[in-house]
Amino acid sequence: MFEQISAYFYRQQLIMRRRPGDLAWIFIHPFISLFSIGILAFFVVQKGAPVNSLMFVFVGVIMWNFYDLVQRAVTYGITFDIWSSSLKHSFSSGASPRHFIIGNSLFGLYSALISFVLVGVAAYFAFGFNILLAGWALLNLVPIFLFAAGAGLMINCLMVSKGEKYMALIWSLTGIVMIFSGVYYPTSVLPFHIADISQAMPSTHSINSMRAAFGYSPESMVSEFLIGFLMSIIYLVVGIVMFLFGLKKGYQNGTITKY
Repeated sequence: MFEQISAYFYRQQLIMRRRPGDLAWIFIHPFISLFSIGILAFFVVQKGAPVNSLMFVFVGVIMWNFYDLVQRAVTYGITFDIWSSSLKHSFSSGASPRHFIIGNSLFGLYSALISFVLVGVAAYFAFGFNILLAGWALLNLVPIFLFAAGAGLMINCLMVSKGEKYMALIWSLTGIVMIFSGVYYPTSVLPFHIADISQAMPSTHSINSMRAAFGYSPESMVSEFLIGFLMSIIYLVVGIVMFLFGLKKGYQNGTITKY
């Protein structure tokens, strides 16, 4: 089992080494988000906004970036196969869907943690923000990881059963998560019905819990963590079920053998 899981992990690692552009998602794009939004928040604080506005934004950016990298790794496990027309070979090997899910999810966690450390260091030296002061609230990265893996598997379900026309969801879904999770603003400012949708996303609660560790509604830190964690498990289970169903449909309608 370990060999099959490590094979998926190593494959993504090898592809990234051979495609320097993909390394930008770990080593460049997170810094663009941090500095572009961070400098804007710094400017707003200089103009009279509360100082904790910086904390509010930095927590959101760092957590959203973590989500983005995990989801990307899970979905790229299928995307690379579609691009190289090797999807049928991957799922006709001795590896099972379980190995695919674990191997690609672990690579997502690996790449997200690297970026988390680098962006955290940059935020500290550039803006004086220390994400490690969140303490045990850093455990909120766990539900973010589970939620991202589940969301990625849902996208994979569509790609293996319907084809590459659903590939755009890889990039658009992260933007949707950003909007509904209150990455740059509190979800309370969202219109009524949209605010209700945001409460159905684990990322909203995990980000709120992390912000609570820095003094923003501190009384909600534990409850928001537990809500986010339980919801993320549900999303992961649904994602796994959908992915397995998508594989079955892909075999039946010929989508998998097409690529």
